[in-house]
Amino acid sequence: MRFFIGGICLILACCYAQGQIPYSHAYLNSNSETAFNRQGIFKDSTKWDDPKKATILAMVLPGAGQMYNKKYWKAGIVYAGIGGLIYMYKYNTDSLVKYQAILTSKIDGDSNTVDLAPNRSEPSIKSDRDFHRRYRDLSIVGFVGLYALQIIDANVDAHLKEFKVNKDLSMKVTPEIYSTNYGLGRYNGLTLTLRF
Repeated sequence: MRFFIGGICLILACCYAQGQIPYSHAYLNSNSETAFNRQGIFKDSTKWDDPKKATILAMVLPGAGQMYNKKYWKAGIVYAGIGGLIYMYKYNTDSLVKYQAILTSKIDGDSNTVDLAPNRSEPSIKSDRDFHRRYRDLSIVGFVGLYALQIIDANVDAHLKEFKVNKDLSMKVTPEIYSTNYGLGRYNGLTLTLRF
């Protein structure tokens, strides 16, 4: 019985649900970009080339999509992240080469080869080499992730520029106590109104 009542409520809710309310004629007439083009086909008021342009700019040059969207602080974060990842890659690559040379001098087996770290054991040098190799690889993965993330951010941010949001976003709670007289008796109640 619960499933039957729940199903009826769901069907009734779906009947009254609206995904999007169409533009009113007053809004369409007030917007200068909503005009008929040369072929007589109605042109939408949104600029769909803006997200595409921001995405292409972000693909070509990291941070350019954020600058196109006028989010300069995000472009600064992208460039700081790229700089940090490049530094991490360079430092770990140099350390990897250094520890690989030390390990090669230890396990060479030639008596003429000079041991570059006579006080360290072979397993500790292998551990350091593997540590720097791992973080070099993580810096490459981080760069690819940051590159993809800034492209997605530029695209989403450009899409969100289309929405107009009122500056006064506030919620007002208005409680009201009411009392009514019906034919059978007196009823008291409380009304809570939320205004956005």
